[in-house]
Amino acid sequence: MRAADPKAIVRAYRDLVILDREDKPCGMVDDIELGQHGGLWELAALLVGPGAWDRRRPHWLGRLLPGRKLVRIEAADVASTTSEVRLLKRAEELGLATTERKLLHWVGKK
Repeated sequence: MRAADPKAIVRAYRDLVILDREDKPCGMVDDIELGQHGGLWELAALLVGPGAWDRRRPHWLGRLLPGRKLVRIEAADVASTTSEVRLLKRAEELGLATTERKLLHWVGKK
């Protein structure tokens, strides 16, 4: 996606559910990175995880909430975007949904 207004790209992606290539939910878009090309703004990467929240939450709140993990998904790994973001790779290949996988393993639902 390219746009003259970077806010249009932010609105198009932020807080969308992410599905991997096997249609498994693997998080939400917490923030994005933008780049410029030919005078237009474009998506560079999706940022997922508590580490992406640092720019959106008050500094003092960061000390109360645990976790700093941040997964950066390159724009080239995005297959399509509608009401959700679909990826070209599996969640495990990108380091997504690790907490959910650990929890399922712990409760015995591999």
